[in-house]
Amino acid sequence: MAPRIPKGQSAPLNVTQEGRQRVFVGLGWDPNESTSIKDKTLSKLGLKNIHHDLDLSCYLYDQNKRYINHVSVEKGHEVDQTGQIYHSGDNVKGVGEGDDEQISVELKNLDPAITSIIFKASIKSGHTFDEVAAPEIRLVDAYSGRIFLELSLQDGNESNRPVFVFAALLKATDGGWNILHIGKFIDVPTDVHWAETLKSYI
Repeated sequence: MAPRIPKGQSAPLNVTQEGRQRVFVGLGWDPNESTSIKDKTLSKLGLKNIHHDLDLSCYLYDQNKRYINHVSVEKGHEVDQTGQIYHSGDNVKGVGEGDDEQISVELKNLDPAITSIIFKASIKSGHTFDEVAAPEIRLVDAYSGRIFLELSLQDGNESNRPVFVFAALLKATDGGWNILHIGKFIDVPTDVHWAETLKSYI
């Protein structure tokens, strides 16, 4: 599954100029159907969930890299302050075809203060991406179905981590948007403050 934008590089987001100019990031994975004895034991001890529970979120910043808001499955954060960025809802098992979670961004009426949007996938069930069945993430033009960037989350030797920083949408000086392919697996930082951690990528 080759990315269309090399890691660490950016490209114009040539979104279809129709409707609300919606793009979305989709996160998909398959249910855990081969639970090990170790997982079952850790689950009974409350240290690990049998199900693979992945979550998709995005963080919003202004032109000075100041945190504005974030959109995630957290209560009160399913939609941004203007309703133009919104989460599809929490999927805790990966059941269903296609994307299991999505975040949509309607660029046409987006708050002009937002100039950077960073997307990350994380696992809250105590697993790492190399333990999850078929995890993948993609950025799509909702109107045309064109995929701008699509990645497997089990590529390389770095997927033994629970967080993946996928990509950023960066506002250009001409008012358009660019895609920055970040593609970075990371551990959960000590005393994590995601708004601060993620802004280092823009």
